[in-house]
Amino acid sequence: MSQVWVINGRITDKQNEEPVPFASVIQAKTASGTYSDSAGMFAIRILKIKSGDTLVITCAGYRPYYILLDKLTDSQYVEIKLEQASFMERAVVKVKVNKGLLVWKKIVQHKEENNPYRFSNFSYELYNKLEIDLKNLNLKRVGNFKPLKPVSDLINKNIDSSEGSKYLPAYLTEVISDYYYQKNPKRRREIIKAANTNGVKNESFLKFLGGTDQVVNVYNNFIPVLDKQFVSPASDNGDYYYNYKIIDTQLVSSQRFFHLVFTPRRKGGDMFEGDCWVHAGTYAIQKMNLRLSKEADINFVESLSLIQEYKPFDDSTWFLHKDKFVINVSPAGKESLGFIGRKTTTYANILVNDSSVTAELGKNKKNEEIITLSTATEKTREYWEKERHEPLSKTESGIVRMIDTLTMAPAFQRFTKTITFIGTGYKDIGNYEIGPWMNWISSNGWEGLRVRFDLGTNKYFNRKLKLHSYLAYGFGDKKIKGMAEAFYLPKKDPRMFLYASYTNDLDWGQNYYGEVSQDNIFSLAIRKKGIPVKNMKVEEKRFEIFGEVLPWMSNKITIVHKSYDTLRNLVPADSFSTGGSEGRLQILKYHFVSALPGWNASLKIIFTEQVLAAVTRLVR
Repeated sequence: MSQVWVINGRITDKQNEEPVPFASVIQAKTASGTYSDSAGMFAIRILKIKSGDTLVITCAGYRPYYILLDKLTDSQYVEIKLEQASFMERAVVKVKVNKGLLVWKKIVQHKEENNPYRFSNFSYELYNKLEIDLKNLNLKRVGNFKPLKPVSDLINKNIDSSEGSKYLPAYLTEVISDYYYQKNPKRRREIIKAANTNGVKNESFLKFLGGTDQVVNVYNNFIPVLDKQFVSPASDNGDYYYNYKIIDTQLVSSQRFFHLVFTPRRKGGDMFEGDCWVHAGTYAIQKMNLRLSKEADINFVESLSLIQEYKPFDDSTWFLHKDKFVINVSPAGKESLGFIGRKTTTYANILVNDSSVTAELGKNKKNEEIITLSTATEKTREYWEKERHEPLSKTESGIVRMIDTLTMAPAFQRFTKTITFIGTGYKDIGNYEIGPWMNWISSNGWEGLRVRFDLGTNKYFNRKLKLHSYLAYGFGDKKIKGMAEAFYLPKKDPRMFLYASYTNDLDWGQNYYGEVSQDNIFSLAIRKKGIPVKNMKVEEKRFEIFGEVLPWMSNKITIVHKSYDTLRNLVPADSFSTGGSEGRLQILKYHFVSALPGWNASLKIIFTEQVLAAVTRLVR
């Protein structure tokens, strides 16, 4: 009797392929429609299609997109890629009163009752997902370097290059934790319950993202972005920095929302451009979309955007439900190697002003603590499918499969182990490790060519016990040296450890922090020859015991016995008589001769003898 057309789709940014949230999807002839969710997804039911009818997709900051409706197709799925434009292209509103400015004033007036940090304490379960993609990676150039050719070939086999993809997924990690916050006195506590890392297992790699791991509160007057303070659109003085416009009003579940657009009033300032949806009753921000304006000046950052979504967890209280941070970094220019970082965070099981939060924070030994459970990295795939707040997208699942394929390939494993060995100096062999390789060969004035070999245990041997020793041999003095040490950690909380060592080796008197030691292959290249060095042989026995008594107090007892034996460039003790004027004269003669550099040997002796004869007469 009647026909219903259903259109589902996903709206993304054509430039960076990120979802475009809160875009309006309107049937042109009937003016009915909907808008996309925070993931860019939408679904619309159409009851009647007229000739030439179209579906119009619009969003502040993007050019309109049109789809011609087809009567012959009952349902369809469409992928829509919007092109970026100025946020003010659709914000031309001719009214005597600027409603956008009025809505901004209402947001500022209601900040105290809408700011999530107004509560004395709160807690929630946190789900963090971080992805890092390399861009503009020239695989042909990488493959020309012979050691990397197997890796480049492997990558080419496992990525779809049919569309000339410029991005290579390098890292994807998921973390589930319980987060606790107290306002006064300020305390924070995070317990990481589960962690799932795919790709390069090196946490220091995350530091390149700078401010990606930040918590953004849009109700603050300033928002930190990569160590710079940007003016928030909800700032108390926002009207001095931004232009505000209302471009739409929608009813969602019988609640009214204003669509507010904001752009910088002046070029070149530390400000955002973007839009937000504001609840008409409480004037709480429901959804916020921030991105850097083209005039913003942040070194190496090509683009940056932040999307936040709030949801009510009771009748009138709005709390952060989801945020997404995307940064596009090009250190050497847009066409050179760079990376894109994406961080998605969702919040669940929210508690505010609850005694259980206070009780958990009472366990803190210091104001801020992050605790990782020992079983965090041992979760199964079934656990993640059940516990993650939202399923992985098709693209993210593909990333996981591709990274698993790469990391499990023998060629890639050999490559990463080689790079790790070169970078750190250590190589694992079963439950043991050898290295560092930098100490295997060196040279000095006393030993001549010196070789050394280290052997120690790693974390697979025992997590509480660490053993290490080395043997060294000098081809000049033809002596064997060495050291052995043991470290035992019976318990971590409160912390306690035992340490014992025995050393029988050369001692160069003093080493400075960051200095390349004598016992290092690089010393062959940077040490000048012919520089006198005080060589001593030391035999040391050491024992230490450390115990933490209170969170702010600990004790350490150290017992050390050392004996030194002078080898070179110091006067041997048996060179002089034990006492009397003759012994003192011998010492004087030694130092006098040493103080005449460049003199002929016979002249030294004659001159020294004459001087000492005069000194002897004076002494007698």
